[in-house]
Amino acid sequence: MRSLLILLILLAGGFVLTAMYIAPKQPELRGWYETNACPHLDKISPQICQPIRAAKGTQPI
Repeated sequence: MRSLLILLILLAGGFVLTAMYIAPKQPELRGWYETNACPHLDKISPQICQPIRAAKGTQPI
C-alpha cells in the first residue's frame, strides 16, 4: 500500500514538473497542458502553468 502511495505521488510530481519545464518548449504538449491540465493545476497554484502561458504569450497581468 505504501509503495502505491509513493508511486502516485511521484506520478503527480512528474506531471507538474513536465508542465513547468518540458511543456513550454514543446508546442503540441504545451497546447494539451493549456487546454486540459492548466484549469485543474491552477486550482493548486497558478504558478505551475505560468511558464506555459509565458511561452505562448498569454500571460495574465
